Amino acid sequence: MSRGLSSAVKTQLASGSFVMAHLVKLELNSTYYYTDFSSDIVDGSDTYSANGFLQGLGSITESSRMNIGFLSLTISGVNQTITSDVLNNGHLHRPVTIKRAILDSDMSVVGSFAIYSGYIESMSMKDFGVTSSVNFGVANHWSDFERREGRRTNDSSQQHYFNGDLFFEFTDQVGKKTHWGNLQVVEDEPLTYTYEPFGEDEIVTDQPFYEEPIEPMDPPPITEGTGGIVTPNFGAMT
Repeated sequence: MSRGLSSAVKTQLASGSFVMAHLVKLELNSTYYYTDFSSDIVDGSDTYSANGFLQGLGSITESSRMNIGFLSLTISGVNQTITSDVLNNGHLHRPVTIKRAILDSDMSVVGSFAIYSGYIESMSMKDFGVTSSVNFGVANHWSDFERREGRRTNDSSQQHYFNGDLFFEFTDQVGKKTHWGNLQVVEDEPLTYTYEPFGEDEIVTDQPFYEEPIEPMDPPPITEGTGGIVTPNFGAMT
């Protein structure tokens, strides 16, 4: 299967006399072009530098299944340009494109074709005393299949697009109860009263019905009625 190869590339491959080189396009905040060839390679309008910064490239495999094709890409950290770029501007979901260039016996580029396209999913840095490296974990678009696009209705997303706008400042308070004013919880003590019925020595306390103690009642006067019946006189009702 030709895979869209140009006729010049197919002819050169068929001749059996060719040299291959990898071309890596790394799109961070700035775009970087590297090759593992011994000299710079110009492909179209892009120049891929053979400066030795491309230190490692994982193997690329094909499968008839849809899966997450993951590979490792190692760049030298001696030059602080990329290190500063990823630390200041981030690295997640940045595109990476890898091509394979075909050169003839005169080391002239016959053509190139893409062999891998993906996005940065992870990054690690290693220092070895006199040298350092930046390792990127790159995966194809299936690794980001379930990621939701667009903005979020929260303050951090709003600040990213409109710095200083406080419209979503309190969205994290949605659903919470709001108490207005200065609240102070006061626990009521039980109200008591004292009752001394008719001069007896019975005392009743801790009855939560009256705010102030009730004065004991004097026994009602006794009047003598007819027929030997004793009738209490409570006086007139007012």
